[in-house]
Amino acid sequence: MEVSLVNHLFMTARFVVKGTVRTGELRLSSWLNAQRRPWLQIEQATFVDPLTGEQVAARRASLRLADVLFAHEFVALQGDPVRRRLAEEQPADFRMASCWFRAPVRFELLGRVRREVLDPVAADDFFVMRDPLLRGGDARDLAALAPCRNLSYAIVQRAQLHGFFEYE
Repeated sequence: MEVSLVNHLFMTARFVVKGTVRTGELRLSSWLNAQRRPWLQIEQATFVDPLTGEQVAARRASLRLADVLFAHEFVALQGDPVRRRLAEEQPADFRMASCWFRAPVRFELLGRVRREVLDPVAADDFFVMRDPLLRGGDARDLAALAPCRNLSYAIVQRAQLHGFFEYE
């Protein structure tokens, strides 16, 4: 099986991390939900401190999976029908929701999620939020958070949430 390489983004409480993770042929959300190892191996990694803008680049780096708030994969949509469907408008099975991350993170993600994601006994560790809007803290003032804006979706880690609710 050929391993596909794409560019990924991971947001933690401390860094915005860009790089490449080997997911095989899996979408990042499926791959993250299947992970049982505590560390992600990232190639061509860049760690950016959102407060200072300082950057550290490395050919290979590790990131603790438990620290990931949300993730995104940047891919060309034309060759993958599943990813293309993710980027298209969806029917009414999506609900607007607001998610707050655990302290000390002062950010909120506002976006559309599938109805079953709001079920408190949902099984997946990571879920997809469509058209996420990052709010709170100084999110709009921090240039290092620019890659986290205007995402078509974010893959959110449920364990990093303090709470979430659905808009009526």
